[in-house]
Amino acid sequence: MSQALSLLSVADAARQLGVSPGRVRELVHNGQLDAERIGRAVLVSADSVRRRLEIVRPRVGRPLSPRMAWAFLWQLSGVRAPWLAPAERSRVNKYVRRMPVEQWPRMLANRADMHRARMLPGPLDRLRQDPRAVVGGVAAASHYGIDLVSDVDDVELYVEPDYFHELVARKRINLHPQVPNVLIRVPLFSEALHFSDEHAGFAPPAAVAADLADSGDERSVRAARQLCAAYNEDC
Repeated sequence: MSQALSLLSVADAARQLGVSPGRVRELVHNGQLDAERIGRAVLVSADSVRRRLEIVRPRVGRPLSPRMAWAFLWQLSGVRAPWLAPAERSRVNKYVRRMPVEQWPRMLANRADMHRARMLPGPLDRLRQDPRAVVGGVAAASHYGIDLVSDVDDVELYVEPDYFHELVARKRINLHPQVPNVLIRVPLFSEALHFSDEHAGFAPPAAVAADLADSGDERSVRAARQLCAAYNEDC
């Protein structure tokens, strides 16, 4: 990404993606587009823009609310969400049958806030062992039987909101590091992580599949489909 031809201005990336410059900056902040800061300018990786256009293929439509997004992910993981009313359950069943993986990054964008952060080894090890945090991403995919090697060594965790804010207040997490070593997703719905005693310590498999789909590269999207299909024939 050091060659000038491989980098785009935020405005150029926005034109190619058909979104606003503000949305591009949001995607960069959330780690869904690669970028470099050169002086005061943010330059976006042309390759990551191409991946998003060719693989993620954003669609028009409002993202699901957090409670509906997590109901969708639980349903795809083989567990009924107990917080749904009957009419809502019917809607979720429709989404399960009709929403392809390529639409997930857009439609499930409200499931969690994402932070690329840095933690010291001791606090990070304690966080990984805490029941208020569960493993996501590639490590969780491996737990569910998906053989996938990541190019990034960052730990990926879902962390309950109250605990995350406690860690930030106690300065256990640096949210603006030059070199992050942990990717933390904070669910925007309180029941999201209370999924299964059998898989305690790991995010629901469909949520892990959504993590993979967010990356936008073909290998990860293929793994997302494989993981989802292992738990639900509608994938």
